[in-house]
Amino acid sequence: MQKMSKQSAIILILVIFISAIGALIWFYFATNSPTKQPIVQPDIIDVYNPFGTKNSTSSPVVASSTPDIIVSTTTLPKDKLRQISTDPESGFSISENSETKKTNIHYILRANGNIYEAYTDSIEQKRLSITTVPKVYESVWLPNGQSLIIRYLKDNLESIDTFSVKINPATTTLNEFGGGIDGNHLSENISGLAVNPAGDKIFYLVNDMSGASGFISKPTGLEKKLLFKSPLVEWSISWPKESTITFNTKPSASIAGYLYFLNSTTGNFSKVLGGINGLTTKTDKTANFVLYSDSIRGAPRLYLFDIKKGEGKLLPWNTLPEKCIWSNTDSKIVYCAIPKNFPTGNYPDAWYQGLVNFTDDIWLINTDTMASTFIFDPQRQANKNLDITDLQLDKNDDFLFFTDKTSMTLWSLNLK
Repeated sequence: MQKMSKQSAIILILVIFISAIGALIWFYFATNSPTKQPIVQPDIIDVYNPFGTKNSTSSPVVASSTPDIIVSTTTLPKDKLRQISTDPESGFSISENSETKKTNIHYILRANGNIYEAYTDSIEQKRLSITTVPKVYESVWLPNGQSLIIRYLKDNLESIDTFSVKINPATTTLNEFGGGIDGNHLSENISGLAVNPAGDKIFYLVNDMSGASGFISKPTGLEKKLLFKSPLVEWSISWPKESTITFNTKPSASIAGYLYFLNSTTGNFSKVLGGINGLTTKTDKTANFVLYSDSIRGAPRLYLFDIKKGEGKLLPWNTLPEKCIWSNTDSKIVYCAIPKNFPTGNYPDAWYQGLVNFTDDIWLINTDTMASTFIFDPQRQANKNLDITDLQLDKNDDFLFFTDKTSMTLWSLNLK
């Protein structure tokens, strides 16, 4: 028994020795052989999504009652949506740089009137003006993006000044410092103003005890001449075509609205639409078609009116024309912000007065075929609730720019 124990001990020692030798051999080759590192996939959401959302980008569910809906099945990159300004702005311009052929974005801050330049291919921004103009509540830009008309409250907070502005070139390349602005005052008590497509004329309304007078002049206010007079003073105006200035009566759900065209050369004033409660409009660049809405059953319905035919048709979405923009590349296409729902209220009054805010999706509508294509859902795809207005497109419809009415900040959406 003692002998057996001795043999067992010897065997045990040999096993331990052989195992140790094996371990040493394994350790040597393991530590001196190339190591295959694990492949680490980047967190696509964190890299490409500036808002940090982890929401799905699958196509939305479309109500079966909506006609001819074409839903995009392409997964959109997370950086499609971009916030350009973090502070409230009071107007912006989209123009092409004549030298670089790139799109420049110019905007003016509401609080201090400083003007900034941003770009579609870079997050860099440059301050163009350090001139302080407090309480700028509206700006109307010329197409070149270098001149604008600003409207701001005077110190008494009751009267409004209108100032024609030209941006001076910056005196340094540093982004922290820009140039200034200069210009001259226009008439007092201007109630509405529009710039012609060529950018060499403006039309504005001046209200007094007798009504509204409409003047046409150079953007500086020089060479002014009277073109229009009316006992009515509540007008919203735009200048979509060189020969056509539009007049829309200020809308209300309880009042019949009217749309007129004013010939910018002859002064001829003609009715286009009328007798429609809550009427708001957006005329295309040919002045042949008008998007308009009425106010029935608690939501604004969107229509297309063919001026030559004198016919209108209901489009497949409920929204306001102010939430739409005509394409620059296809005259039949409009891009529209479509509210997910309409809170109880009278429209457009409740929206104009800030009593309600919308959460919008963005759709493309073919006004000829009535087909609609889903473009983007800011809430689901970027975790942002945006009430979209003041839409603009770049030259090739590659980018959609707009203001969020709730925060008054500037945004862009990459459509490519």
